[in-house]
Amino acid sequence: MNSISMIRRLMLISTLVFLAAGLSSAEDVNASIDENTEAIYGVAITNASWVDECVEISNLGESAQDLTGWTLTDEQNHTYAFPEGFVLGPGVVVMVHTGVGNGSATDLYCNMGSPIWNNAGDVATLMDEEGNIVSQYPEPEEDQNDAADAEPTEDAE
Repeated sequence: MNSISMIRRLMLISTLVFLAAGLSSAEDVNASIDENTEAIYGVAITNASWVDECVEISNLGESAQDLTGWTLTDEQNHTYAFPEGFVLGPGVVVMVHTGVGNGSATDLYCNMGSPIWNNAGDVATLMDEEGNIVSQYPEPEEDQNDAADAEPTEDAE
């Protein structure tokens, strides 16, 4: 899974560099805003453990991002709303846990009494305060076969 996360991070960084360099026209940028919301914010879901009931969200950008009004949902529309004033600093990772606990800068809790993530596979969706999809995990292009192919085998260790 770490190699997949690293690949995602490298892809995001490449996109950010491309956008910063201004290599696309204003029309192209406007046409792809929804597709590149993750790149605009620099925030992405970088990992998840359905069994452990937690989702990793990283700020891969260079600026702090206020997540007030942002939500994290699963395919059954269980929704977690980030707390008022929660700011994810640049380079910081926060784990959003399904269970009960006290929140901190690096761990947030949905305070749900039972598991919500489908252990056989689920999709986590991070949305901004306006309801725009910022990031999904796994990404929509990936299907179950791609995800299975990406898992390391015993021979690879």
